[in-house]
Amino acid sequence: MAEKKDFKLEIASIEVAASFVRNLLKQYKCTNRDIIQAELFTEETIVYWAKAAAPNETFQIELRKRFKTITLSLTYRGAQANPLDLSEEAGDDEFSFIGQNILIGLSTVNYYYENGVNVVTFTLKKKGLNPVVAIALALGAAIICGLTVNRFAPSMQTILPASVLTPLSNAFFGFLNAIVIPFLFVSVIASIFNMDNIAQMKRIFKILFSWFLGLSALSGVIAVLAGVIFFPIQSVNAASTSEGVWSQIAAIAFDIIPSNIFKSFLDGNTLQTIFLAVITGIAMLTMKGRFPVITKVITELNLVLSTLLDAVCSLMPWVIFICIFNMLLSGDSRALLSSLGVVVIICVCFVVFVLLCLLSVAVIEKNNPVDYIRTIGPVLLIALSTASSSATFASHTNTASIKQGIRDYLVNFSIPVGALFSKPFVVPVL
Repeated sequence: MAEKKDFKLEIASIEVAASFVRNLLKQYKCTNRDIIQAELFTEETIVYWAKAAAPNETFQIELRKRFKTITLSLTYRGAQANPLDLSEEAGDDEFSFIGQNILIGLSTVNYYYENGVNVVTFTLKKKGLNPVVAIALALGAAIICGLTVNRFAPSMQTILPASVLTPLSNAFFGFLNAIVIPFLFVSVIASIFNMDNIAQMKRIFKILFSWFLGLSALSGVIAVLAGVIFFPIQSVNAASTSEGVWSQIAAIAFDIIPSNIFKSFLDGNTLQTIFLAVITGIAMLTMKGRFPVITKVITELNLVLSTLLDAVCSLMPWVIFICIFNMLLSGDSRALLSSLGVVVIICVCFVVFVLLCLLSVAVIEKNNPVDYIRTIGPVLLIALSTASSSATFASHTNTASIKQGIRDYLVNFSIPVGALFSKPFVVPVL
């Protein structure tokens, strides 16, 4: 569904254009924050284009909705004029500089020029049910249904999981993985070649790697202390144990490098896929500007896959219901209760680790840990309910870019690469 309207390209049109945008977005129950950002986007784009426009020229505002994604587009036929480019001309006034920085700061703004038409877009989400509430309702409904079936229809405990729940769960996660793997590849490439230079990429990668080493060391210390306290050391071959741990770490490290480019995609190997994306993105960044066609294809493909991923992940509450319901019927919950002691120890270690991470949020990033938990809560609930990193990817990306205001190229690079780093992080904990 799309709505559009033409306006004169002049400063006097700002108020009526912003009002048109505001009224449209209110119909879709967008948040006040999104509406204000959309108005800023509209105003600053008009200001930039109006400076070079001839009298009586027009521009068009179009709003299009697909699934829960709303795209606001401004188009203007004329010479190429990218509002996201910071001009280096000495004559530019301070207010123009501030306005362009407002546009650049909106991480969901994109620009392209095609067939003599300037197009700049701003993407936002339609406000829906709070994801925490939706996930909590799914968990509660699954527990109630599971206990009800176990109590009143025990004969269905084997029929439902085998014939309905397990096939549905496998189909969803299979399809999700089929989308996530190519999405990881194109999003990492796009995020790298959208960086300014190699030095910027090195700086981001260095920060990620530093955090990885620090968190791995911290998790190792917590795991060792818990093991010493709750599982006294017995007579074991320390040399063979140490050798086994290091061999696991080495195997994970060397497995990142693929022996066949296509096999890594067919096998769904996220480590190898991200490795290929990183080296491809670096190669394109070193020769920036020489691949306009490839760059545009990757950007558009990234948008298509992102839309697909959002559509699939909108079903996440239903998937959580199926996973928990299936677990209760199949008896996995009883196996979990039988090893409750070990589970409690793992949870205690995890809580200690999380508290130390939240302390770093407060001390280093100067953010309120409680606000941070509220923001990232839906992602944690999805991870807890599904035990799938692929299932959390869309929610984590949206949270980082929309709620936390992090630039797209940072989000699309840091989250996949952070997932890559988290694989060896598991070894010291185990």
